[in-house]
Amino acid sequence: MLTAVTNMLLRRTVRRWFDLEPDVPTVRRKLDAFIGRIDALPRGYSAAPVGQAGGATLYMIAPERALPPGAPLTLYFHGGGYIVGSLASHAAFCARLARQTGGTVLFADYRLAPEHRFPAAFEDGVAALQEASLRAQGRLFLAGDSAGGGLALAVAQAALVQGNRPPDGLILISPWADLTLSAPSMVANAATDAMLSTKILIRMRAAYLDDKDPADRHASPLFDPNIRLPPVLLIYSLSEVLRDDATRLAAQLRRGGTEVTEAPFRGMPHVFPLFRILPAAGRALHEIGKFVALRR
Repeated sequence: MLTAVTNMLLRRTVRRWFDLEPDVPTVRRKLDAFIGRIDALPRGYSAAPVGQAGGATLYMIAPERALPPGAPLTLYFHGGGYIVGSLASHAAFCARLARQTGGTVLFADYRLAPEHRFPAAFEDGVAALQEASLRAQGRLFLAGDSAGGGLALAVAQAALVQGNRPPDGLILISPWADLTLSAPSMVANAATDAMLSTKILIRMRAAYLDDKDPADRHASPLFDPNIRLPPVLLIYSLSEVLRDDATRLAAQLRRGGTEVTEAPFRGMPHVFPLFRILPAAGRALHEIGKFVALRR
């Protein structure tokens, strides 16, 4: 019942805004206000600006109580198709993520399109990982949802190529890893995805890439050569149009020797772990907690 209600609400709000609202800043304001009404920063957690990395503003989301030395730090890239999303839409989830991992979250509010087109978000992500590497006193994880999941993957791949410190693990939630939109699930799950559609993703892609190649490895990290990455946790819904971005990515990473843990959920909306009303969201956070705990 809760899943059906959530899907209906998403169809009537977020999906409709993406479909019908031509003004991107208006969609941003509506999304931030919507999330603010249904989700709030948990008591005992704060989100404070801590500096810049490239064009991104960085925020530390942490408990007000002291943490033990060496507590994990997770660098987080938000979703939103590179055109929407902010601290307002993701702070509450990142606080729950910090609580589940027993550490803190460094939230990267990277530049958005169409004001800042590709590769602006990627460049901000690379700079944010470099800053996170300096701040981390213990294990460092890199996480993101949807476009932020694809961005996290591209940034991790770039860190290895450039010889920089990679994260100790990646947590990818419904990653958008293929901007060519060539996945079979784009058609197969068109009727079951309550939030996204091919039309919406084409709009987001056009705003972000303009006339750039959608197969560019920094935009579509699915097409990067086989690079052995740190362990990866993939959380996704079997009902979303981006399902095959996750399943193809898992196969690609395994061919390159990467340890991959898949956590597929049936019937859930896109990026469902963000919706705390759903019992599956709690189970997804539990999977993240296990993944981080195994990397001590």
